[in-house]
Amino acid sequence: CLLGWSISRLARSPHGADLKVTLVTKAAFAPLMEKMHGIDRVIPFPEGGLGELIKLAAQLRSENFDSIVDGHNVLRSNLLLMLMGQRPTSSLKKDTAARLALLGFNKSHHSLNQTMGDRFDALFDHQSADESPPLMHLRSNTGVSFPTLGLAPGAQWDSKRWPEGHFAELLDSFCTQNPSPVRIFLGPREEIWFPGSKLEAVCTRHSKVEIIRGKNLTQVASLLAQCSLVSINDSGLLHMSEAVGTPVLAFYGPTVAQFGYFPRLPRSEVMEVTLECRPCSRNGKKACHRGDLACLQNIHPTDAAKTLFRIWEDREPSS
Repeated sequence: CLLGWSISRLARSPHGADLKVTLVTKAAFAPLMEKMHGIDRVIPFPEGGLGELIKLAAQLRSENFDSIVDGHNVLRSNLLLMLMGQRPTSSLKKDTAARLALLGFNKSHHSLNQTMGDRFDALFDHQSADESPPLMHLRSNTGVSFPTLGLAPGAQWDSKRWPEGHFAELLDSFCTQNPSPVRIFLGPREEIWFPGSKLEAVCTRHSKVEIIRGKNLTQVASLLAQCSLVSINDSGLLHMSEAVGTPVLAFYGPTVAQFGYFPRLPRSEVMEVTLECRPCSRNGKKACHRGDLACLQNIHPTDAAKTLFRIWEDREPSS
């Protein structure tokens, strides 16, 4: 989704009308990326072995692209380019050494002032000043006339999840004081702990809570587009929510702003606490070495509710 912002801005540039953009991405992401403004064609990355990768490389090599951008710069994309016999016009700069220095020695480098959006923008020569979200059309086509709150309590790693009990208190506070409907977004990982949880108990007490589960990414994006605000962890759904133009109230624990993945919409906000052990990993994969997940546990639901209500009251009239 973050790359989609830069491609969308490229399409809105003075030269954008003359460009045809082909994106190679994981098969799971392909249907959603096809909806992105500025992307003309999406090719799913093969899930088979080397033989399938060689076939894809031959297909791409025969198309004689004017420019090739490596927007991931990992082993998989490097191997594909090698098989194509091509050098990229530009590649994503990650500054891995600077990130490791921040993790290991709490030593910050000026390169970490760049967001991932900045890094993706740097891949392209021409950019528009238009900062419209790349999936904004999903939001404008919803036709929803009532404000809806979204809650996304999951994350790829448990160490990045604001405690579900905190989410339960936040949800109960909102539903008690506000008649607006709420959508709870659950993925496969959440289905493990959600049944029988405090959060499920709160959901059953309030009739206007809708549980969203079993949806593909495109369907989830459309449902996020119908929300006025989403309370969420540092996760892929955060970036999907912003890509459809829905601001977020995000909870950050093991990861920090210097890693470049903070929200980008002006109305989005982050809640975090200052601890000497932050950051503790580049992506939040490592378990909390303290054992108490204080970075997220110490973001109190009462404070989160105050922030949420403030953002909610200041939301755009049409949201």
